Amino acid sequence: MTFPHQDPEFDDLVKLVAAKQRLSPSLVEKDYWVTHTLWALHNADLDVWFKGGTSLSKGFSLIQRFSEDVDLKIDPGGALPQVASWTSQNTGQVAQRREFFDELSRAIVVPDAEVKRDPESVDKYERSAVYQVYYPGRFLNALEPPNRPFIQLEVGNARVAPFLVRPLTSFIHEELDGQALGSSFDENVPKEVRCVHPLVTLLEKLDAIARRYDRGSEAASYIRHYEDAACIIEAETDLPPLEEGVRELAAEMIRTRDIKKSCTEDGPCFNLSDDQRRRELEEAWVAIQHMFWGKRVSLTAACESICSFLRNLANPDLLE
Repeated sequence: MTFPHQDPEFDDLVKLVAAKQRLSPSLVEKDYWVTHTLWALHNADLDVWFKGGTSLSKGFSLIQRFSEDVDLKIDPGGALPQVASWTSQNTGQVAQRREFFDELSRAIVVPDAEVKRDPESVDKYERSAVYQVYYPGRFLNALEPPNRPFIQLEVGNARVAPFLVRPLTSFIHEELDGQALGSSFDENVPKEVRCVHPLVTLLEKLDAIARRYDRGSEAASYIRHYEDAACIIEAETDLPPLEEGVRELAAEMIRTRDIKKSCTEDGPCFNLSDDQRRRELEEAWVAIQHMFWGKRVSLTAACESICSFLRNLANPDLLE
């Protein structure tokens, strides 16, 4: 058997699915290759954790947005060199992490795609690495920024606990299964992926909004976090419960420096009292419309949802 993308009618399948989903064929095609890439990582027996926006969409179906990168943590396991410290700037520890990422470059093998480490994104202390997966797409030229004509894997050592094991799929695989054709091809969907709990992602995104707003970062670099956060908050009661609760999780993440500070509802990044900054955010919100395939959350509604969540977070009696 072969993989779906090796079938001579794959391009027609991409167009069919794109028409059904009212999406660009380039996005449907890339969604397939992201799934294929994640399957390849798990097939290589690497210890992988999946986080960030792509995890929210593919792992939990909480957002209907394409992400510009795939955030991962990959542990050494038995196939990669051990790393004693991910934070030390000691020369020996940096060399150890460099060896890990160099070996990981050889361990990441995606059938029918080429994997390269991005030389422009090398951290001098080797605390993280970016890998680019170049796939033989037929619709690459139609991808709009910030989407890239390759899959960007960002591998770091960010927090991955607690996590949930989830199956992943793609628009293409769903169509094949709907036509009872999935078994006609070699399987390339990961069935058990460790996805970081969405409430961890929520706290990270709120922290990112606050920090980037405070330092005057371009609105385009963090506008997506508002909607993502609101979608997680809306689904909070349907998520598997945390062992100790979200308030305790937030306190722990501040203590372990996974997030920088405790966000509050009266923060300017959430009440948007600065008219100029609000206009910039509204413009950035409109500019990423092509990244979504479902109903969106307005910036105003997102901020209202976030403020309500932070108000409850600050008052433990409201979380009972």
